[in-house]
Amino acid sequence: MTLAALAAAALALGIWSLLSVDPAQIGGTGLVEAVPPTFFVAIFLSLTGFVATLNLRRHTPALLATQVLVLVVILHSADPIIHGLPRLEASYRHLGIADYIAQNGQLDTNLDAYFNWPGFFDLLGLLSGATGVRDLMGIATWAPLGINLLLLAPLLALARRLTSQPRQAWAGVWLFYLTSWVGQDYLAPQAYAFLLLVTLLACLLSAFSGWAWPTGSNRFTRFLARSVTRLDPTVPHQGMSSPPPVDAAILLIISVGLLLAMTASHQLTPFAAIPILAVFLLSGRLRTPSLPVLAFVLAFGWLVFVARDFFDGHLTQLFGSFGDVEAHTLGAVSQRVAGSDPHVLVVYIRLAEVALVWILAAAGAFLAHRRRAAWLTAALGALAPLLLVPGQAYGGELLLRLYLFSLPFAACLAVLTLMPDRRGGPGWRRALALLAMGSVLATATVVTRYGNDSMEKFTPDEVALVNQLYATAPQGSILIEAVRNSPWQFQKYADYDYRALLAAQPRPGAAPLSCESANRIAQQSGAYLIVTTSQKRAADLLETTPPGDLDHFIATCGSSPGWTKMFENAGGVVFHIQGAGNGN
Repeated sequence: MTLAALAAAALALGIWSLLSVDPAQIGGTGLVEAVPPTFFVAIFLSLTGFVATLNLRRHTPALLATQVLVLVVILHSADPIIHGLPRLEASYRHLGIADYIAQNGQLDTNLDAYFNWPGFFDLLGLLSGATGVRDLMGIATWAPLGINLLLLAPLLALARRLTSQPRQAWAGVWLFYLTSWVGQDYLAPQAYAFLLLVTLLACLLSAFSGWAWPTGSNRFTRFLARSVTRLDPTVPHQGMSSPPPVDAAILLIISVGLLLAMTASHQLTPFAAIPILAVFLLSGRLRTPSLPVLAFVLAFGWLVFVARDFFDGHLTQLFGSFGDVEAHTLGAVSQRVAGSDPHVLVVYIRLAEVALVWILAAAGAFLAHRRRAAWLTAALGALAPLLLVPGQAYGGELLLRLYLFSLPFAACLAVLTLMPDRRGGPGWRRALALLAMGSVLATATVVTRYGNDSMEKFTPDEVALVNQLYATAPQGSILIEAVRNSPWQFQKYADYDYRALLAAQPRPGAAPLSCESANRIAQQSGAYLIVTTSQKRAADLLETTPPGDLDHFIATCGSSPGWTKMFENAGGVVFHIQGAGNGN
């Protein structure tokens, strides 16, 4: 009862703290500048409640689940509670794609790469049609919390297959939420595909664990079996007992369906599944060799045949940097260690948190090996996604995605440094160490997860400005944003020609933005230019342009011949730029 009351107190205090945040105070290092001290008190109370529950003599899954849910709400629902609008400009774009598919009932694979992997957007369109709710803005707003809640059950099922004791599994799930800062839990195909991937892996390790062949049939299989047993003698005994044939057939069909849905929804996640399934097969944790083969065939088959329009036009982008490991690792990191001083500080804290997680995971694997406890499957699952590094940089985000793919496994290893293999709690000494570790990681995650919040958040004024633009600009018009960071495209996705003068990324030594760059786009038929406060925040945070340059751009170009201010509010300003063939 006391621990349940502690969870309720942490939840109430955490929500109250988030509701009291003034979004205007969110600065260059993000949310950490604006939350009151009571927010960290709430996190500490939540961590204390979980560790104390974990240390009870009696294992209490319901109370552990309550403590984890409280942590998820406090740590992963800050954006919807504070801002009340979807985070990230991609959320709005994804709403627009789903709206286009729902209204037109068809795909245009030449319109956008997204339409070549439409599974997630078809699901959103189906949800909209089945419920009659055309405006999915509310779902997009609360997606970070919803997706994390949906992840809890499959994460726990997966952790139970990776660890020796139930309390280790709960601790691994808890640590996952403490260190999941990548922010891929918004309304996006990658969040949906990650949920499918975790569910698929949990299902396979639970129902289809074991060797796919007789371990003594030849020299190679004997070598594999002996090596695995020598490294981790618990592997042959892990997993649940085999289900009846009918149940096994149903589960296999479900697994294939999950794999197909994942392949149809996201470009990268199916390729991450291939090495994970392969190492499970070679380590005696997957007895259906057809599944890794099917994952390979589906991923490459979809890319080459179903996504043919994208594949044919992007061969250089897909394979131009194949094998360039340095560019995909050190090069990608160096590109992100740029921008304003607060942004660089956030990036360094992210690198430090990743390093700490991996150090703890390595230490956990080492200690478990010495104790002859379960560790090998989690280690292989954590390392397998790294085999994708030689592929391509995936828009500079490859390392972020690989960290997320590895995290469910790495978290289960990291907790082994402080969790015993015997049944029962960790003891108060280890519990205090676990609490200290959780406090450090939770504090770091407030910075790493919400470090870009100043540019990832949007205001009702900005959305209202976009709606005014849509109500004014004729269909087919060119719409320009100064920096790619606007809450638009959530409707009329294919009705306009959307352009951006600059991408929202660091540009060391960037030159000022010139009027000519917009005039050149508008020279034929005219265009509408929108500059919002979120664009200004992105430009300042990432140093995409010199400090204050967008204000100077507005003042200078707004008074130029052919530029007319259409409307303005606290969220930004919209100009019409006259073209040679457009006198109005």
